[in-house]
Amino acid sequence: MRHISVDTVIIGAGTAGMQAYKTAVENNADTIIIEQGPLGPTSITSGCVPSQLLHEMGRQFSSNSTPMLTMTLYGKSADKQLERSEILNSVRNEKRAFLDQYIKEFYTIPEDCRIMGKAFFIDPYTVAIEGTDTTISARSFVIATGSKPYVPAEFQRIGDRVITSGDLFELKELPQSIAIFGTGSIGLELGEYLTRLNVKTVIFGKGEIGHLTDPKVAASALNAIKERVFIVPYGRVTTMEQTDDSVVIYYLDETDHECYLKVDYVLCATGRIPNLDDLQLETAGIQLNSLNQAYCDEETLQTSVPHIFIAGDTTSSARSNLQKALYQGKIAGANAATYPRLYQTCNMPHQDITFTDPEITVTGLSFEEVKQRARTGHKFILGESSTADNTTSVIKGYRHGLVHVYFDRETQLLLGAEICAPYAQQMSQFIYGALYNRQTLDDLIGYNFYHPSAFEMLTEAFEDAKKSFKLLGPVA
Repeated sequence: MRHISVDTVIIGAGTAGMQAYKTAVENNADTIIIEQGPLGPTSITSGCVPSQLLHEMGRQFSSNSTPMLTMTLYGKSADKQLERSEILNSVRNEKRAFLDQYIKEFYTIPEDCRIMGKAFFIDPYTVAIEGTDTTISARSFVIATGSKPYVPAEFQRIGDRVITSGDLFELKELPQSIAIFGTGSIGLELGEYLTRLNVKTVIFGKGEIGHLTDPKVAASALNAIKERVFIVPYGRVTTMEQTDDSVVIYYLDETDHECYLKVDYVLCATGRIPNLDDLQLETAGIQLNSLNQAYCDEETLQTSVPHIFIAGDTTSSARSNLQKALYQGKIAGANAATYPRLYQTCNMPHQDITFTDPEITVTGLSFEEVKQRARTGHKFILGESSTADNTTSVIKGYRHGLVHVYFDRETQLLLGAEICAPYAQQMSQFIYGALYNRQTLDDLIGYNFYHPSAFEMLTEAFEDAKKSFKLLGPVA
């Protein structure tokens, strides 16, 4: 029997786990990181890296020209041409460079500080490595085991014609046709990119668009998406069956008209769930909610067992991304290293970006969160601007798009924004900085953005909010 005793154990070596390990070591904790493999964070294996590579290829590719320029890490190579059948192979080759860099970083960790294997708790202060005689005890732990795609039972029965985003990038070549279920960031982005690459694509949703909660912004975004992608936002599937080499789908559209569709694959983009099944959390005393997710304190990232922390996609938060995983890894690693002293808090503004055309963003508090806040007496003001009134948007042909910004009525403090517009990504970065610096409407109203630019939509939204403040007057 081999037993190891350290200060801190990090379970999982993805984005959050690696950051937690670095921070724990920086805080002088004797730390071990455990990864069951295969090596590689979701962002590289099936997330933003391959998705953005596909995005770039889709931008270059057109229905009028099958060959396209080859993507490289250093730009575009004019001496080669990439056929449609080679696109996914090219994505995998480009992705490999990012993965190799990550693996190289993992193996710079001293050998006695990293373990490849599946860890599980045998008590609140001890984990074992499956298939070995090794146990490790520590005074604190960070769980950062990431997440996996959620595939509902009705999809699982269809068989191997149902794939996830990760499976898509491992296909031998792009399919001729595909049905995507889910209108979150993954579903919308892949739907648009595949459509640009001449894959016959249909997206099925349940009414939501991206992560938008503001009905007017969501409606504007849907109209914009419909111009580029075939989407059935309120469709209801009645029958879905696998044949030898395809999937047959019968569904009712928004008018209750029955429609028929036959596709090569069904891509399930209905969300992700934390990888917690094999950790035996109940042995450690960690409380789980009705969805089998671990309780997590949003500020300290502690589970219900104070010396066990959790970070990244493994948390129960539905609003997670790479940026948040890095930040949470840093906080969880610091707090685990210094436990029981907890001097870090997780108070970064939320940011969510969907890389469609136009882009869709939610930054800070969403409209739904602002409304919930208002129910407790904290009233708010909304400022609006439209692409229809913006010179740059009109010139570029964007007929649909809105900017909504939310301010506290009493303090005029910026609360958040939901946006569907060209250059929404950059607008979101500006809003994020304003939230981080706790800026008010008076601070923001003085910004003058270059003309013509899409950023002028922010100025117009701020001015619209100012008019509402003047009209309503001070809070009684």
